[in-house]
Amino acid sequence: MGKISALLMTTICAFVLSACVKNDNEDLHVEGFVLTSSAMTSGGQLPITYTCDGESVSPPFSWVGAPELTQYYALVMHHDAPDGVHWYWTMYNIPSNKSLINSGEILGEIGGNSVNDLLRYAPPCSKGPGEKAYQFTLYALSTAATVNHEKPVDRATLLAAIKGITLGATTMTVTYTRDSNKADVQPKDRAKPEINSKAEDKI
Repeated sequence: MGKISALLMTTICAFVLSACVKNDNEDLHVEGFVLTSSAMTSGGQLPITYTCDGESVSPPFSWVGAPELTQYYALVMHHDAPDGVHWYWTMYNIPSNKSLINSGEILGEIGGNSVNDLLRYAPPCSKGPGEKAYQFTLYALSTAATVNHEKPVDRATLLAAIKGITLGATTMTVTYTRDSNKADVQPKDRAKPEINSKAEDKI
């Protein structure tokens, strides 16, 4: 009887944990889990400060209502461009006792971006005219993401690593329209001069 009870308990625990973790076919939205910023609002404009036309620093964020079993967070910024997904910011293994990221701050571990070879935030610097949309997504994780550190962690690698440990996610989408006089001009350096960057890469 004891063995049966232990087996039953193990099965129940496994079911509960699997039910808490989201998969690709489920909506990652969790009621009450909200990402906000003191610098902008969802559906609003990305301030020039956080672009290549401004200070090129990452924006501040805060959040509330994370799922109960959250142990870590991951944060990704991306843009769905005609030639594919471009990503500008990947941070992961942010401890669950954090609920605020200041402008320019790095928490947890930082990954790469699709713009240059720097492990840091790459400010948007869209080519061509017109409004562009950028999405920030905060993922709540049940455990730390395990990745290969032999090369910079890109967006696809991170998303694959957290696929089975994501409890929920919250997003903020903002837009930015570059001045028409700057839309075809790419700065030589988009992320400070201490390390050479590849400004000619697709943005």
